[in-house]
Amino acid sequence: MAYNLQTSREAFVGGKNILASEHVQFIEVGATLDATVFGAGTIELGTLIARNSSTGKFEPYNETTEGTLEPGFEDFGVLNIDVKSDGENDIIVGEVIVRGSVYVDKMPAAPTSAFKAANDNIRYIPAR
Repeated sequence: MAYNLQTSREAFVGGKNILASEHVQFIEVGATLDATVFGAGTIELGTLIARNSSTGKFEPYNETTEGTLEPGFEDFGVLNIDVKSDGENDIIVGEVIVRGSVYVDKMPAAPTSAFKAANDNIRYIPAR
């Protein structure tokens, strides 16, 4: 479940599971998603995220040069829930995978070699 300062009630959405193992570790202190960067809409389960070291907030991870980490990012992880963003209010989530195994074929975008190297505690398994 994601939290922001808006009171709301939402029906269950999703049902997709990217976990390839029952052994998983989530980020300990939660992650603040920068709503202005994600924009309005659904942030999909399996989205690759990283913390922007200048703002302290997590953003979707995108590389301009494949295989090269973007400067200014740290704490790489994979979102394990669907999140609705209004594009204005930051969202706090706890289910950010930092260790475990995930099915890469079920993710919205495949991780690059640089992303995998930045967090080598996550194993990416092809779906069978």
